[in-house]
Amino acid sequence: MLSFDVNISDLSILLSILLRISIILFMLPIFNSGGVPTAVKALIVISFSVMLFPVIKQNIKPVPLEPASLVSVIIGELIYGTLFALSMLLIISAFQLAGELIGFEMGFGFSQTADPLTGARFTVLSVWCQLLATMIFLSINGHRIILRTLIESFKTIPIGSFALDSGLFAKMLLLSGMLFILAVKLAAPILAVLILTQVGLGLMAKFAPQMNILATSFPLTITLGVFFLGLTLIFWGEMGVQSFTGLFHFLENFSK
Repeated sequence: MLSFDVNISDLSILLSILLRISIILFMLPIFNSGGVPTAVKALIVISFSVMLFPVIKQNIKPVPLEPASLVSVIIGELIYGTLFALSMLLIISAFQLAGELIGFEMGFGFSQTADPLTGARFTVLSVWCQLLATMIFLSINGHRIILRTLIESFKTIPIGSFALDSGLFAKMLLLSGMLFILAVKLAAPILAVLILTQVGLGLMAKFAPQMNILATSFPLTITLGVFFLGLTLIFWGEMGVQSFTGLFHFLENFSK
């Protein structure tokens, strides 16, 4: 008969690796979508954990199996994984917010689409901007940097040692403020053009009330919005690279 000798210490280390990777991976913007099957997510998490186990096991202490200590470790990892994923989600959400602002001024507020995964309603342009941010992230090998940062986190922030402090709270608050700053910077040139266009249409409606401004404004604002959006895309790419670079620096110094 076959016999298996299970090392409890190694099993505890493997489970701790599995715990951190699963929490972060399931919350990352690219993988948190319901469009990715749960079985695929679980397979990716298990594969990563098994591959990383022989590489980083010497830097990890076995997780205590006492109920009180185990609950404390799980809560700490949940908080760490949530903050890790949230920091990346803020940058992508800034692009989505910029698209929402531009789409509203262009008149796309009347053509909202419902996300079947979350039930939330977004304009078509905001979804496109979110995909654009994801492509910028992948084009600069952000997925590799995130994976490397995640692996190094086992050294800088050992399992069960994460704790909130005022310094980390201030960093997250500053990063959250960047969500609105970045969204306004991205949308500002196009919003300025569209607002001036609306002012011009308002003057036309004042001096030529017989014109149907509502029917005329939609093609004009959409055309101008798409045209100037195309002109500013190169700057969107540069700002996206800068934002994600700052995010990577933030994650590398997460525990400092």
